[in-house]
Amino acid sequence: MSRLLRITFFLIITGCSFISASMLNGDVKLLTLSSYTTLVEDQDYNVKANIALAASKLNGIVIKPNEIFSFNSVVGDGSAANGFLIGRVLYQDTVAYEPGGGICQVSSTLFNAMLLCGFTIIERHRHSNPVRYTPLGLDATIRYGKKDLRMKNTTSDNLYIYTSMNDKSLTIMINGSMDPKHSFEICTEEDEINLPFKEDENQKIRPGISVYVYRKKLLDGIVLENLLLYKDFYPPVNVVR
Repeated sequence: MSRLLRITFFLIITGCSFISASMLNGDVKLLTLSSYTTLVEDQDYNVKANIALAASKLNGIVIKPNEIFSFNSVVGDGSAANGFLIGRVLYQDTVAYEPGGGICQVSSTLFNAMLLCGFTIIERHRHSNPVRYTPLGLDATIRYGKKDLRMKNTTSDNLYIYTSMNDKSLTIMINGSMDPKHSFEICTEEDEINLPFKEDENQKIRPGISVYVYRKKLLDGIVLENLLLYKDFYPPVNVVR
């Protein structure tokens, strides 16, 4: 059994009825409180189109103090009726084609930006297999009507979601009007569990992995809190060579 410690991003805090950014007072000066970027350059056209569509639905959303944001409520069903395409989903060991393929990359990117901004997790689900666009344990899968990403703004500030995408990457930013007092750091620890399975020339056993996700709260570089947010477990699987 081995343990790997990863520090995945440096974040900053602050702090959902959803209203359009066009309704904001133009005199409000917003600060970028956190951001997170995932790569899209290896995705195919349909997936990029789905990511762009889902991200556009998030852009300008306002999350009020103590309000719970729901990804599915904002983005909706990833169906053809809503403009989404059949897209390729890149898992660590397999490739699948799913309606709305790519939407989970948007929810995962948003999840990390919200973690870095101090949001409280109300509902979050991992993929059944590790994905390639986030570190282990930092993904957030969604399935309309079954699995949602819901996060609570526990600050006293309105928070605003802004999205940006090009051919290489997707970036999601959380903005607010209040200068944050605290910063946050997300760390993961991995325990690899090797079981006595026999491999052959056609198969490889990917070990089981437990991932512990921690969030540190800092003030002027001093750690005030180191909180275990959750633990994910990926069981061993056979991988076809």
